[in-house]
Amino acid sequence: MRIWGMLTAIAAAAMLSGCVTESSYKQAQEIVRGSPAMKRDAINECYRGASRASPARKAQMAKIMNVSPRSNVARTYCTRAFNGIASGRISYEDFRIRSPRFIRVIQGR
Repeated sequence: MRIWGMLTAIAAAAMLSGCVTESSYKQAQEIVRGSPAMKRDAINECYRGASRASPARKAQMAKIMNVSPRSNVARTYCTRAFNGIASGRISYEDFRIRSPRFIRVIQGR
């Protein structure tokens, strides 16, 4: 399914900084904005990728996000990122360059 592929690409890119076009980003943004079930699926797909990060990378992410390294860093990252994408707080440009706005959103601010 093409839509699932886009969400998977966005989810993977959210963690791995892959290549996503602005058009596919906006399309996926509308999907997760309008469908709570698709947003959950995207978060879960992101989590599957993010949970494979090295312990050192997870510790670094925990510091950036102001959470305990013992917390579920991958789940928190993916949830905050996709909530920010769905709400429009994270634009394509923010996502692409990991702007200060992107950082604020994943920090829960």
